[in-house]
Amino acid sequence: MMDRDTLVQAILDLENKRSKVVPDPDLAYELAHHVKPYIDRLAAFRNGDGSDAAFDLDDDIESLGAEAEAAADDEATTPKRPKRKGKIPVEKGPPDGPVPTLLSVPPIDQARWIFMERFFSLEKIEEVLDLSFEADVFAKHQQAFDTFFKNLLLLPKTIEAIERNDVQSLQKTFASHIILFRSPLMGDETCKPIPCSFETMRAKFPSYFFRQKKKPNWYQRHDFYQQRVSEPRWVLCDTEYLNCTLRRPERRLNSYAKDWDLPGECINQKSVVEDVYDRIICGEILEEDLFARNCSSLTSTTYRARMKSPQRLVFTVQRVHKIAIHGRAGIPHWKAKKRLWPGVFPVMTFE
Repeated sequence: MMDRDTLVQAILDLENKRSKVVPDPDLAYELAHHVKPYIDRLAAFRNGDGSDAAFDLDDDIESLGAEAEAAADDEATTPKRPKRKGKIPVEKGPPDGPVPTLLSVPPIDQARWIFMERFFSLEKIEEVLDLSFEADVFAKHQQAFDTFFKNLLLLPKTIEAIERNDVQSLQKTFASHIILFRSPLMGDETCKPIPCSFETMRAKFPSYFFRQKKKPNWYQRHDFYQQRVSEPRWVLCDTEYLNCTLRRPERRLNSYAKDWDLPGECINQKSVVEDVYDRIICGEILEEDLFARNCSSLTSTTYRARMKSPQRLVFTVQRVHKIAIHGRAGIPHWKAKKRLWPGVFPVMTFE
């Protein structure tokens, strides 16, 4: 969490010409975002137009970094996460009581002991999405979870620990992971089921995205904007990315699968709609942005800027809660001014 007092002091130092290097890159980013609207106004007056309007972005915004897209946001200060009405209860730490024999309790209780608040139950997913599954559908999804979790505990990395009932070892193994259910449906403003797509999630959770004042965001004209979550499934998401500076995502994911002694098809690269979905679900339930890393998250989604142009990659960047969507030909490179490593967040499935 950003230290507000430190941010305030940095602004006061700047105002009183006590300039000094800000060692924390996140603090420097937030400070720059705070003063940017005033710099834009000064620049506008200096150019002679006397307007308060911020500069428009170039049409080819997909080639720019997250900082360029932030300039289109019309808020003067870094937006804070809005509080949900009827906050979703999150159990911090393991459940109360003595540690049970894990093999003697249902998979849902096993998950609560091992993953604690990073296990997102179906009830939590329903509350975030304003969706209520029919009883038979809920039972089907819950059965799918039981099968998923049993497979997870039968992996070579976990089977010995589960046999020893070593809960602490299992918690350590999955310390950087979350379990969630991906739903192809969500509720609209009347809780009526609608497709869960990039477009509908952006409309339902606007605080996660930058707003353009005068024209749509570049990605709204591409097909992947209407892409929906393909099928209902449980997934294990790693919140630590695999660095793809020297090795392509496919090779890094194959190595990750071998490390877990799994076939390659069990470890997947997220599409852009899945990446956005995971970030929103995580942010809404935990009120933390666990995927907001110094990473350009490479997705499996591609697009063409024009009919016969080469395919471009779609990647996401999340800084200070906001999710920015970018695209380019080829994998983005690490730069000293934009210290974002190209990476991929692996996802484990058993289907």
